[in-house]
Parts: sequence; structure tokens; C-alpha cells
Amino acid sequence: MTEKLENLKCYLFLFPGLIFLFLFTYIPIFWSVWLSFNRWNLLSPKPRFAGLENFIRLWNDEVFWIVMKNTFAFVTISIFPTMILALIFAILIDERMKGRVYYIYSLFYPTLIPMAAAAMLWVYIYSPNLGILNILLAKFGLPKLGWLGSSKTSLWALIIMTFWKNLGFFMLIYLSGLQNVNRELYEAAYIDGAGWWRRHIQITFPLIGPTSLFVLVVAIILTFRVFDQIQLMTEGGPGNSSNVIVYYIFENGFKFFDWGKANALTAILVVIMLTLTVLIFGIFGKRITYTSD
Repeated sequence: MTEKLENLKCYLFLFPGLIFLFLFTYIPIFWSVWLSFNRWNLLSPKPRFAGLENFIRLWNDEVFWIVMKNTFAFVTISIFPTMILALIFAILIDERMKGRVYYIYSLFYPTLIPMAAAAMLWVYIYSPNLGILNILLAKFGLPKLGWLGSSKTSLWALIIMTFWKNLGFFMLIYLSGLQNVNRELYEAAYIDGAGWWRRHIQITFPLIGPTSLFVLVVAIILTFRVFDQIQLMTEGGPGNSSNVIVYYIFENGFKFFDWGKANALTAILVVIMLTLTVLIFGIFGKRITYTSD
């Protein structure tokens, strides 16, 4: 009886938070999924059930496939280099490298800059005539690039900016995770003659698994919902070359006022992120070591 009362107390404390979660997360998701099966735009102000019409329109929409290609390219290219470099910097800083405080501040500072300010900074960096990148290219005798004005480089420019913005955040998470690794394991491996690379491959990488899993899931969420820098730097252009799914949702909902199509895109985004999260936990969750004892 006492155990049941304790459990009831726990649920009572969770109840206010669950209400907000239900009202502002689950209900909007289910409502958006329902609206994805409706025709809803300026010509039909009230939602009218249309079945799979919005999804069929997306299937036949050439821009949709460009957007999906850009989205997965952005996610794939952004995440893994950022995670790898973040882990390397975290390891170096954790080993008490000279000037470690300076490196921590330097790497983490971009995370603190508001996205609007960061986007404007990088618009200046990418400027065709005044930007520092083109000035450096000119000094090396290389042609200047229209970073944000070319369909060949616009997505890459956004990826570089996002990499710079997220690196310090992931590095700090890895640095926190490294504090849980038993230092005696490194000492034992050093005595056994293991070199720097071997110590980290055999000890650090397996034991940092839970942190890597967390960083991967967070990185997927952050990159799939990228919007601010695209809105401020390229507006999805030129020619949809830097358009991604969240910005395409915004365009359909608030520029074209096609709310049925926008909600269909939202439903697709939710399914993709849910599927990826389940797959990641299903594939890597059971293979991760959660203790260093």
C-alpha cells in the first residue's frame, strides 16, 4: 500500500508537466496530422477532408524532391564532421592541453550568439567583394565565389555556418561525458604500452557511447528543424538550391497559404524524425556501454 501511495505521489508531481506536454505537444501533432488529410487554403477557409490529395500533390511536386534531397544532404554532411571534431576537441581539452580555457571559450562562444546575429555575420563573411573568404581566395590566386548567390555553393555555405554554430555545443557535451570515464583505465593501458590513439579507440570511444547517442539524436533534431539561417541568408534560393523541409513548410503555410500541403509536409517531417530516432535507439541502444567500472 505504501509503495502505491509513493507511486501516486510521483504521478501527481508529474501531472502538471504532463498536461502542458499533452496540450502543447501531442494535441498539435495529432491536429496537424489530421489537417494533412484536408484541403485548407484561402479558397476553402474551412478544412475539408480530401484524403491523400495533399500527399499525392507532394509526390508529383518536383520542388518537394529537391527539398528532401537538400534536407538529407544538410543533415548528413552537417552531423558527422561536427560530431567527430567536437569529440577530438573535447579529448584534447580534457587532457589539460595548454590554453584549454581559451579553447573552451572560443569553441563555445558561437553557441551563445543569437542566430540572427550569427547569420548576419556570415552574410558579411560570404560577401562577394568584402567577405573575408573571397579576400583569402584572391590572395591565393583562386577565383572569388558567390557563396550565397550560387546554386552550387549556397547549401555548402549554410552547412559551414551551421557547423561553426554547433561545434562548441557538442564539444561541451562530450567534455561532460568524458568526466565519467574511469581514469585508471587510461593509466593501466599506458602501463601496458598502449599509444594515444589506441587508448582512445579501445577505451574512450566505447565508454563515450551514451554521450555520442545523445549528441546524435540532438544533432538530428537541430539539423532537421534548421530554419533561421536559411530565412535570413538565402530564403531557400537560388532556385530552391538551399531550401529544406522546415523552410518549405513555412513557404507553403505563410507565403502560399496552402495549409493542407504545409501540414502534410509537417506530418512527413514528424514521421521521418520518429523513424530515425527509433532506428538509432534500436541499432545502437543495446550496443552501448553505460559503465566504465
